[in-house]
Order: sequence, then structure tokens, then C-alpha cells
Amino acid sequence: MAQEPSDQIHSIAEILAVSCSATALRRILVEHTADATGHCRGCRFPTTAAPVWPCRLYEIGKETERIRRSRAS
Repeated sequence: MAQEPSDQIHSIAEILAVSCSATALRRILVEHTADATGHCRGCRFPTTAAPVWPCRLYEIGKETERIRRSRAS
């Protein structure tokens, strides 16, 4: 079952929906995918463990995509 985005994720997505290019949004969604262990590929840093997917950036990207679709209809 789909989970509702938090207020913080929705607020950030509202801003990105009008300021982020479609190319940048696609790049976020492509880079922030799950690896074989269920962690985010895009959030890997040498000094920290990657978060469990979906990460916040992916969630923000999906919410931005949803907002854009709803505004286009």
C-alpha cells in the first residue's frame, strides 16, 4: 500500500515541481534506486552506510513527479 508523503517531503517537492528541470528530476530517480541489499545506490558515501531504499531523495523525486502530473491534467 502506498504511503502518504510527509509534510516535509511534500513541501520540498512543491518547490522542486516549479524549479527543477525534468532532466534533473529523471536523474534523481534513476540514480536513487535499490541495490541487491535493498539500500540506495545514489546515497553511497565512503564514510557512511547507504540508507534503506527508498531514500528521502527518491521519495521527494516521486512526489515532485506526482505534483507535476496533477498540475498538467
